[in-house]
Amino acid sequence: MAIIQRFTTQLPIWARSDHPLLRYELGRANRTSRRTRYLRIAGLAAVIVLLFWAGYAIATGFFQNAPGQNLTEIAMAIVFWPTLALQVIMQVAALTLTVNTVSEQKRRQTWDSLRATQDGAGLTLRARWVTVYYRLLPLLVVTVVIRVGLIIGILIDLTAFQGRYIDLLLNNVVPEVSPIVGALLLAFLMTASLLLPFTSVGFDSAIGLLVSVTVQQRVYSVMTQIIVVGIRLLILVTLMVGATQFVRGSFQVSDGAAWLLMGGFSALGDWGLSFLHLGFYSEVWATIPYAVFLGIGLLLFAMAQSALSEGILAFAIHRAERSG
Repeated sequence: MAIIQRFTTQLPIWARSDHPLLRYELGRANRTSRRTRYLRIAGLAAVIVLLFWAGYAIATGFFQNAPGQNLTEIAMAIVFWPTLALQVIMQVAALTLTVNTVSEQKRRQTWDSLRATQDGAGLTLRARWVTVYYRLLPLLVVTVVIRVGLIIGILIDLTAFQGRYIDLLLNNVVPEVSPIVGALLLAFLMTASLLLPFTSVGFDSAIGLLVSVTVQQRVYSVMTQIIVVGIRLLILVTLMVGATQFVRGSFQVSDGAAWLLMGGFSALGDWGLSFLHLGFYSEVWATIPYAVFLGIGLLLFAMAQSALSEGILAFAIHRAERSG
């Protein structure tokens, strides 16, 4: 509890749960009966259980085969598709929870008053942006716990062959790197995989707020939301199909394009999830020159995405304060 309190004190004042606007947003979201909240929790738990049951079914060829040859391979085979589904749900939810912010305020006839108040519009948009993290916290926790489990699996795998497993993984890698550097590059990947769910949710929330400020009529807002969600899903499917076909050898591209394809899939598609399986990640290392640096690329992408989210949020606030 003390750790959580220490962390929350490091947040900006408008992001703390005791801030009046944030408390209002959270209270409005929770303004339901206890029975309804219990039903929502039960429904969420049922969806998660169903997803992982489906993941096990897919991993075993619908209960016909073993899901893998070792513990880490079995874990990845079971959790990959359910986790990817949860991440898509979070992407869509982050946009949906923010895209109607301005239209809702206008419907309650409070938007003009907020804009007339100093920093009123800005604090309202920031409060809604932070609220998304609070409301998606259960799903974020699930995705992070899965990643932590896979990272523990990586650390266990690295102890194989008397601690020389990473030496074997780095054979035939271009460029040649020492085991110490290889371990450091893996650490960058692990860090990026833990950050990407948070930066991606923040980015989608910021996009939703920008749409909310730009397209304030509800009908057009819904249409824009459908278009944005469709584009995001199209990007995900395209990157996934391209990456899968490349790994299988059915899709040939140049080394640079292959690096960008696998990096783009990991950054925008599964948020670094598939690279948390050393067997798969080492194949990427051996196939694509300089793929050993993908972990650094993902970490830089996460940092850039966070900065871009803040920039989009600031631009949305600027538009909200000056638009009619």
